[in-house]
Amino acid sequence: MIEKGDKISVHDHGFVRYIGHLGSDLDIIEAARISYKSPSKGEEADKKLLKYLITNKHTSPLEMVKIKFNIKMPIFVMRQFVRHRMQNLNEVSARYTELPNEFFIPKEFRANNVKDKQSSGRDFNLKQDHCKGLMNLSYEVAYTAYTSLLNEGIAREQARLVLPVGIYTEIYSCWDLNNLLKFFALRDDPHAQKEHQDYARAMKTITAEVFPWVMEIYEELRK
Repeated sequence: MIEKGDKISVHDHGFVRYIGHLGSDLDIIEAARISYKSPSKGEEADKKLLKYLITNKHTSPLEMVKIKFNIKMPIFVMRQFVRHRMQNLNEVSARYTELPNEFFIPKEFRANNVKDKQSSGRDFNLKQDHCKGLMNLSYEVAYTAYTSLLNEGIAREQARLVLPVGIYTEIYSCWDLNNLLKFFALRDDPHAQKEHQDYARAMKTITAEVFPWVMEIYEELRK
């Protein structure tokens, strides 16, 4: 069984860490059955009811349970992540804390998708090493400027302005199961940016540890 602090590494510096959860699959069932004050009818009947709830979007019982993560991700992923507003979220503040010299470098660069402005695709003609060198150089210059400004006595809240969106940030994020399933449907999807998919899948793996019935049904309905 997963324990507080267990985490899944994502990319070079990122991770999704399990903090805790409230409730269980059975708590969702009990919340649904209160409508007609019916007790549990056994695992088979309870799973059948849970599948009915999810399939037919009777989602209020799913909002009775929650799960909380600690996530370290690049700011460009965080910008998409925070678009999912139905979560409780708190982020490390670069006003109070000096950010470490940790940046995201893709293992493989992708070209624009000529048919879809929203996505990207593989292009074997890209000069991978050259692109990585340019990105590393950009990060090095930016972080040197950042630390130099701090050493000059510039406030952290202003010195951070030179940092690119490839630097890592860290958050605590708490979800109810209804909104988390909506997040998975959008971000664990081929249309989502690959880096965001990687975080969504790590979150999904942890969620399956504590809400196995819900995630089993979710995966079944996705097929």
